[in-house]
Amino acid sequence: MRILILILVLMAPLMSMSMVSDSTKSISDYFQLRGYVKNMQGFQMADLNYVSHSNLIHNRLNFRVFATDHVTVGLEVRNRVFTGDPVNFNPSYAQSVDVDNGLVDLSWAWLNEPGIVGLSQIDRSWVKWTNDKWDITLGRQRINWGVNAFWNSNDLFNTFNLVDFDYEERPGTDALRVQRYFKNYSSIDIAIAPSEFDSSWVGAGMYKFNKWTYDFQVLGGWWNEDIAIGAGWAGNLKAASFKGEVTYFHPQDNFTDTSGSVTASISADYVFKGNFYVMTGFMYGSSGFDKAINPAALAGTSIGSTEPPSAKNLMPTKYNVLASVSKPITPLVNASLVGIYSPGVNLVFLMPSVSVAVASNWDFSLFAQTTMLDNGSYFRNYGTSIFARLKWGF
Repeated sequence: MRILILILVLMAPLMSMSMVSDSTKSISDYFQLRGYVKNMQGFQMADLNYVSHSNLIHNRLNFRVFATDHVTVGLEVRNRVFTGDPVNFNPSYAQSVDVDNGLVDLSWAWLNEPGIVGLSQIDRSWVKWTNDKWDITLGRQRINWGVNAFWNSNDLFNTFNLVDFDYEERPGTDALRVQRYFKNYSSIDIAIAPSEFDSSWVGAGMYKFNKWTYDFQVLGGWWNEDIAIGAGWAGNLKAASFKGEVTYFHPQDNFTDTSGSVTASISADYVFKGNFYVMTGFMYGSSGFDKAINPAALAGTSIGSTEPPSAKNLMPTKYNVLASVSKPITPLVNASLVGIYSPGVNLVFLMPSVSVAVASNWDFSLFAQTTMLDNGSYFRNYGTSIFARLKWGF
């Protein structure tokens, strides 16, 4: 981050010269601010005997500086204020949310009082140089190598958690990324994300190309303490979209043994008449559970929390089937449902939602999440949450 700040300081005279050289441009040609403010009420319950309440005020500020025709600077800040039962009953709540996994800690709790916690985090901070053949980006950024909508084993740098619906931007990573574009829709993408610890460095390269009207990609590199090799594709089967990706992870220190693991996913989606959208998918993770498990095993996983999973362990279960449907009820109202079933474990996760465009730049949404699991004796609900969110974008 110190390097990025130095770059910004060195760029300031260049930006001033650029602004002076073309007086016909306005400040909006050089500087852009976008963002939103959201207020979300949450209700969590294991059963109807006790209902927990939470509230989140969420503000985001997205800055862009267009220094020259080839240089852009991005800075995005996430500000959140937490209140409610989770804060009241957990004296260490601020420490639990004040987590930054980047090379530099850019998260800080500026308010930590009984019943209320305020937290800010810089989750994007980068400088990008680009022309018609090259993109070079340095700083905290999102490197999205996955092709599927939900499970992305090709996302070696920053996977996301499908349970965390309120974080649309998804996590970033501190990295240097170099992209080179060629003819016929092919490209090379190389990135390195250093870490404070030798065991958690990530560095990889990906080659993308088009063949038989499909987009293919192959990738390889080191991922934490593993060697990672993967591939993916995206195309169409007649009118339906068809995508898939697979990544193999093998320990670097024991390359001759058989302790590697595979994570793979495949999906298809189709839009029917009336904009009725349907997507189905399947995910396999060789290191996941395939038999009945203790509910405590879900804690800290992509189903049991909002923390992002790793590319190696996208789900706690080995076999996972997903179905998603959405449809606009009216031009201003949209409804959707996401469901996941894990055979063997008999895990069911459901997430219905309804969103309403109440006014220009204003949206109201209702979300629900419920998890049901076969604990070996019987099938029961292990938690339901309901969220009501009002969002204003600017």
